[in-house]
Amino acid sequence: MTKLKIAVCGVGSLGQHHARIAAASEQTELVAVVDTDQERGREIAAKYNTTWSSDLTSVIEKADAVQVAAPTGLHLDIGKQVLESGKHLLMEKPLAGNLEQGRVLLELFDKVKTEKPDLIGAVGHLERYNPAVIALRTSGFSPRFAEAIRVSPFPMRSLEVDVVMDVMIHDLDLLLSLFKRKVKSLEAVGVPVLTQFPDIVNARIKFEDGSFATVTASRVARKKERILRIFGQGEYAALDFAEQKLERLKLIKTPEGPQVVPDTTEIAKDEPLKLELEAFYQACMGHSQDVVTFKEAFEAMIVADQVQQAVAASLLEAGFKL
Repeated sequence: MTKLKIAVCGVGSLGQHHARIAAASEQTELVAVVDTDQERGREIAAKYNTTWSSDLTSVIEKADAVQVAAPTGLHLDIGKQVLESGKHLLMEKPLAGNLEQGRVLLELFDKVKTEKPDLIGAVGHLERYNPAVIALRTSGFSPRFAEAIRVSPFPMRSLEVDVVMDVMIHDLDLLLSLFKRKVKSLEAVGVPVLTQFPDIVNARIKFEDGSFATVTASRVARKKERILRIFGQGEYAALDFAEQKLERLKLIKTPEGPQVVPDTTEIAKDEPLKLELEAFYQACMGHSQDVVTFKEAFEAMIVADQVQQAVAASLLEAGFKL
């Protein structure tokens, strides 16, 4: 079998796992890692038996696909280089640092794809590949209300973006994929705590059919918590992302009257990033299209931008200087 040749751009805290998975996959050959930090780049390259370069230009021609796990502020320039070279691209979330940059990448991808129809562009919203999320998405659950909470201690990274683009974007993408409806309106509040950007944000989103969701994201909590509670007609589900656990309850009719009963869902635990990358490799080789597309990622960015604008307005109203 001809293996897909992969270059990984950025081998920091997350990028090292991109390199690990690409090196271990039976579908791929890790041809290079790229990082401006020579010591780090050489370390990861040696660990996974590949070469290191400080410059993507020197290795891009020998790759079929590029996985980008570089800082968000670099996504636009790196993404343009990869797409203009005609290579498949997986960009870690968010697609870009702001809405306009995301639009540029989406339009460029669409342009290149008209010339190269087999081109794959994917964005690393890895929570879509959490086995518990997969179980929920394939269960036929029709949501009416959802509550998403994603909080953690300060990560000492992603300082160039706020908590909306760094953390909340995960849940915004998930909610759009679960509700499958357009956002009608939203309200949001938030405050900076440890950075110049909002570090804790709460948003209330109303969809066109009247269903709605609340989303809380914080990177100044004492402990990690990543949960989703979702309610439908006569059913409820609680999802724990870290534990990959899904609990469901259903209202059923019995001779004794209505009863709420558990609906057990067996979850085969796995690594979401591995599942995401394996799906990307399959798509690049023409076997499937199970990826989060640039268009889907940009739609999540549109909602994130609306949240950011609402938070900015609330801060100005409260007298905060931005």
